[in-house]
Amino acid sequence: MAWENVATLGIALAAFVVSVVSAVQSKRSADASKRSADAAERQAAAAEAALPPPPPPVAWKVVHYRGEESFLLRNVGSEPALDVEVHTDGGRLRPTDDGKLKASELKPGGVIPFWMVTADQLPDIHEIKVRWRGSGDWVALPLP
Repeated sequence: MAWENVATLGIALAAFVVSVVSAVQSKRSADASKRSADAAERQAAAAEAALPPPPPPVAWKVVHYRGEESFLLRNVGSEPALDVEVHTDGGRLRPTDDGKLKASELKPGGVIPFWMVTADQLPDIHEIKVRWRGSGDWVALPLP
């Protein structure tokens, strides 16, 4: 065998070894890239899940107004509530300041003031009932 053939064979073997090492490194790199992409997807999903949900279009909060039996029903949602009605609970809830327990439109931040008739002979009220267009039926809201 001539020296040229031995040198060529040595170069070919070295090239083969370099190719095998390169293929192994490429496979490791591809696996690491896949793991990194999977981790990024999980992080994105976790970040999205951690975001608070958008506020509901219509949401309510009842707060005290001028006294122990005086309250405000406030629209804390992001859109106007239409055809709002507060259940009178047999006449125990009454409008404040000659108002009404109804509103054709209650914009975000808008309120319906009301007061509660109390007497020792009557049971305590712990919630009010409200309905509006889209609510379907009466929705119970706790009193503060």
